[in-house]
Amino acid sequence: MKKINYLLAIILTTVFYVSCSSDDVQETPNQFIIEGKNYPIESIFVEKFIKESGTSVFLHLLNITEQDIEAARNSGVALTEVDFFSIAVRDESLTSKTYTTNSLWYEFMTNGEFLGEYNNEQLLMEYETGDEVTLTINSINETNISLDFKVKRINGSVATGSYKGKYSTIEESLEPR
Repeated sequence: MKKINYLLAIILTTVFYVSCSSDDVQETPNQFIIEGKNYPIESIFVEKFIKESGTSVFLHLLNITEQDIEAARNSGVALTEVDFFSIAVRDESLTSKTYTTNSLWYEFMTNGEFLGEYNNEQLLMEYETGDEVTLTINSINETNISLDFKVKRINGSVATGSYKGKYSTIEESLEPR
């Protein structure tokens, strides 16, 4: 009887530890990951940009909030250490679908200063021919967006990201690059 109780205790303990262990990697939403480093996304600004060559919609993902930008404008003090990921979709508007390399362009800059425009940044990534890019708009309405993106660079490095939450449209806040 002692052997059975002992064996049962071992089995129950093993089941408990296995069921409690976290072998599922849960990604934190609202961030992008480049070469193992996480960059939080605090806000997304959607900008429609019309040129002679066609219309593009820019998604500007930042680690600062709309309130931070407004406070900087009001105070005249530049925000520092601003991370900025911009992805352009060559389309009239954003809809729930997956966009692929042939309709996308991107760049990621870090540690910049922002006050009306983005300056003194370090360019970490920019679209190169041969990169594989996907942007999936899971859902979008007038105020909220859910998206995932992946960039597989020609050199083999990978950047991924996701965002789910509110977004703003901009007119003059950020200039497209």
